[in-house]
Amino acid sequence: MASIVLFPHTQLESSLLERLIEIFGSVTLCQPWFTEPTVLSKNIGGLNVLFPPLSLKPKEDFKRLLSEYQGWMMENRGSKRSTAFSTGETGEETWAIRKAIRDASKDADDPALQNTLKWHLVLHLARNLEEERVSAQDLLQRAARSESPLAEAMEKDEEIPDMFEDLPLSATYPYVTERHLGLIFEAWFGLFGSLIESDWEFLTLDRQVFTYALDLFDGCDVEASGDISLSRAKEMGAKGFAVQRKALPRLLNPSVVKDSVLRALSGKTLILVER
Repeated sequence: MASIVLFPHTQLESSLLERLIEIFGSVTLCQPWFTEPTVLSKNIGGLNVLFPPLSLKPKEDFKRLLSEYQGWMMENRGSKRSTAFSTGETGEETWAIRKAIRDASKDADDPALQNTLKWHLVLHLARNLEEERVSAQDLLQRAARSESPLAEAMEKDEEIPDMFEDLPLSATYPYVTERHLGLIFEAWFGLFGSLIESDWEFLTLDRQVFTYALDLFDGCDVEASGDISLSRAKEMGAKGFAVQRKALPRLLNPSVVKDSVLRALSGKTLILVER
């Protein structure tokens, strides 16, 4: 049976991981270096955790750099200058980030070593953003399920307005632009691509990721592809989940394609799980 790897998620709540393991048998979670553990892999059977190769591990001062950048983001929240994925490309306040990225790459001949600091920053910041999104969704869902604070003030037969009726309570609403998603894809494959076996299948909980991956192949010379039937009973009968499998197009001539993300996704199976 092919291994299932979460993509491009680098963190997931334990209860959800356990449910996915029940459905798929086992899952692999890829995490960048210097990640605070959000799961105790020893306590979750069927969970495999992978880290990038040691050669792609940033120096210890990465934690200080990340902390400083996160602090700058908090101070500038709401400002047009504040973006979780700028990686120091704009703004005078981020000169230290730009300098650190340049210094980390100036003596490296391997493109992977040149980009490892930037890739770690992108995935750590994406991880923080996803954690904030999940927390916000949980808060909204709890509030939507609770009794309206206006209930006691209203007449017995008077209709109470639903303040959350029009709010998006989907667990997979878009939270980054396509440009940012492209940076996340590049960083994920840059750090973990060498660890992925050819028959591994990618699993995402985000329809935006699913759609973006498919759209990447528009205009490319590819072989025909189609939906894969859900032959496994556990997937078809997964209570509370909808599972969709898709065979991504296979590039006809991958050696001439410059986009490393396209080459990595070529011919892979992508699984979308929605609640």
